[in-house]
Amino acid sequence: MIEIVAMIVIMIIIFLLLFWLKKTLFLFGFFFKLAMLFMLIVVVGSFVFGYLVVKDANDFKNNFSNSTSMMIVKQTTNGTESFLAGVTLNPEKKEYNSMSQKQLSNVEQLYKDNKISTLGADYYKVFIIELKSFDEVKLYNISDQNVELSGAEIKTIMLSDNARADLSSIIAKKSGRKANDVYNELAATDEGVKSYLLSYYLSTVFNPSNITQFLTQLKKDNIQVYANTPLFQAIKLVPQTLINTMAPKSITNTSISNVTS
Repeated sequence: MIEIVAMIVIMIIIFLLLFWLKKTLFLFGFFFKLAMLFMLIVVVGSFVFGYLVVKDANDFKNNFSNSTSMMIVKQTTNGTESFLAGVTLNPEKKEYNSMSQKQLSNVEQLYKDNKISTLGADYYKVFIIELKSFDEVKLYNISDQNVELSGAEIKTIMLSDNARADLSSIIAKKSGRKANDVYNELAATDEGVKSYLLSYYLSTVFNPSNITQFLTQLKKDNIQVYANTPLFQAIKLVPQTLINTMAPKSITNTSISNVTS
C-alpha cells in the first residue's frame, strides 16, 4: 500500500515538473521570439532611418544653396519668446534681405501657434537661432568704421528697439566722434543694423570650415530647424565628443559668407 502511495506521489511530482517545464519552455520561446522581433524591427528601422538621413543630407546639400531660407534670432526670457531680427537669403542668387518688424511679428505668431511649418511653401528651411548662441560662438571680428564690437555690445544692439542709434553711440564712444554724425552716416534701418550683425554669425556658424560649431549649436537646440527632417534629427543623436573631433566638411555647396560678405 505504501509503495502504491509513493508511486502515485512520484507520478504527481513528475507530472508537475513536466507541466512546469513545458510552461517555462513556452514562456522562454515566447520571449525569445519577442526579442528576435524587436531586434529585427531595430535593424530594419536603423537601415530605413539611415537611408532617409543620407537622402535628406543630399537634398540639403543640393537645394540649400539655390533655395530661399529664413534665419531668425530669438530671445527667451522667463519662458517668454520673442523674435529680435530676421533675414531671408538665397546663397546662389546672393540675396540677403532684412525682415521688417511686421514680417517678424507674423512669423513669431506662427511659431507660437505651432504653425511655422506652413512657411515651407515659400522657404526651403527656417532656422531659429537663440540669442544665447552668440555667447557660445566665437565670431570673426566685427568692425564698423574701424571700431570692433564685443559680444556684449552685439547682444545689446540685438535687444534694442533703437539698434541704429545704439550702434551709432557705441561707434562714437570708441572713435571719439559725435553720435549724431555717425548716425547720419549709417544708412541702414534698425532692422538693417540687426541683420548686418546677424550676417557675421551666419558667416561663422554656417561656414563649412566651422562645421563643428554648426553641429554643436544644433545639438544644443540653440538652432532649431523647420522642417526638422531626418538629417537634423540624426545630428541630435551624435555624441558631442565625436562632433568635437570631426574634420571640417562642407555641408553646402555655397557658404553663407559668400552671400553676406
